Amino acid sequence: MSALPEPAGTIYDIGFRHYDGPRLGRRGAIAAIVGAGLRATFGLGRSGRSKIIPWGALVLALLPAIVAVAVRVLVGDLIDLYSYANYLWGIGALLPIFVAAQAPELVVNDMRHRVLPLYFSRPISRLDYVAAKLVALSLALLGLTLAPVLLLFTGRVLAAEDLGAALGDEIGALPGIVGSGVLHAVVLAAMGLAICSLAARRAYAAGAVLAVFLIGGVMSGTFQAQGRGLQAFAPLLNPLAILDGAREWLFGGSVAESPVAAADLPLATYGVASALLLCASLAVLALRYRRVAT
Repeated sequence: MSALPEPAGTIYDIGFRHYDGPRLGRRGAIAAIVGAGLRATFGLGRSGRSKIIPWGALVLALLPAIVAVAVRVLVGDLIDLYSYANYLWGIGALLPIFVAAQAPELVVNDMRHRVLPLYFSRPISRLDYVAAKLVALSLALLGLTLAPVLLLFTGRVLAAEDLGAALGDEIGALPGIVGSGVLHAVVLAAMGLAICSLAARRAYAAGAVLAVFLIGGVMSGTFQAQGRGLQAFAPLLNPLAILDGAREWLFGGSVAESPVAAADLPLATYGVASALLLCASLAVLALRYRRVAT
């Protein structure tokens, strides 16, 4: 029996090629994190299930504005379904759901899979990372807090017979529309990211975000129903009521069904409370990521 031939082997050099492309530096890294965060928020590049909540919330937020514009086109200003002031309060339930579902996507996985040292090995700091995530979620939230009201504004102008006169009548509301949308988006994004940064799993993070808004809303409604001295301070337990009060303080336009209308507090109180919410959330994020090992 003849001997088997010795197996021959070849070693191939499959080492990494040297990178000769542009090095975008810190700004490029931050922009990349923002872009990736936006894609993750809306489930782009992922399964269809990941797109249900963000795109469903966006459609539901836009739907009342579409209906209001259609009614405006058909019957003119005889029926005014929504004002600029009460639109965000009307869709307020969608905002915590969106934040609870999408904020964990931006921060929990990075911590759970221990990839943060890879981020921080590049020319970005912890604050850069936090700022990029905050910008990404805020931009996504603007699709719910700003886009529908801008659609309502555009529809009112275009549905008028005299576009110039209509634009002159409506243009004064534009700073309030933009400011209110940005205020809601930034504060809610900061709160959501701060809560989620403390959770180890996405499910826990989502539940914690919903609990904050749900418990705050229930306690606010309970104290307001009891009347007496508690009624005045009840809106300060509800983050959405705080933001609505800050919107009214900065840009005017009261909402009859909001707890702010029933409370007897100076509107500046809600502005201070909104600033405290934002600062507290940013402080939690800064402290949380300062403890992350590189």
